[in-house]
Amino acid sequence: MRMKYLNLIALLLTTTILAGQGNNITAEMLNEWTFYGEGSKKTQTGMFFMREANKSGGVAIVSPNPYGENVVVKYEVMTLTPATVCIAILSASNIGEDEKLSIPDDYDGSMKYWVDNAENYFVAFRNGPHNRTPFIRKYPAENGADPALAVHNKNLMHSGIFHKVEIGKEGEKIWLKIDGKTILKTTDRESYGGGHIAFRIRGTAGEYASCLMRNLEIEETELK
Repeated sequence: MRMKYLNLIALLLTTTILAGQGNNITAEMLNEWTFYGEGSKKTQTGMFFMREANKSGGVAIVSPNPYGENVVVKYEVMTLTPATVCIAILSASNIGEDEKLSIPDDYDGSMKYWVDNAENYFVAFRNGPHNRTPFIRKYPAENGADPALAVHNKNLMHSGIFHKVEIGKEGEKIWLKIDGKTILKTTDRESYGGGHIAFRIRGTAGEYASCLMRNLEIEETELK
């Protein structure tokens, strides 16, 4: 009886550990995401590194599989050049479709694709180099409407320091946290469903962008 009890405890612990691991995306796993644009990527000491070439239009990595409409993304990011703009993208899919995302093979990493050719929530959280503050936008904008769902009043992130970032969507609610503090939250009553997740960086004024990412967790949640 005692042996059966111990075996049950061991099974429960193993299940709990594996469930937790299921949310974690290692640097090696992130390195397998599809890379777009002119630049480079690699893993280094448990971190994922990406950089755009000097004359690129930005670089992006896109998840191989879609996630559900209720998802929370948490990770740490360090920008390695002051010119780096960092963006996370949620619910990315073809226009008019849920989940499937068909990115052209010749996509150059530029912003135009996300603005005009895919449904997505476009979250710019380190945006000072573009003389803007953090925002959440919904693309494509309908009939020339303002795509901004929420805009913060100041920049909070610095180059050369790891910052904790959380972007989440649950039902109609979308939010952005930096270093544990909610800086943006908004509601989209005609919210998109599930889709792919992407991370994009871009430089400014002719300077290239580069960053390190670590401790990425992606959790699909139940609607509360």
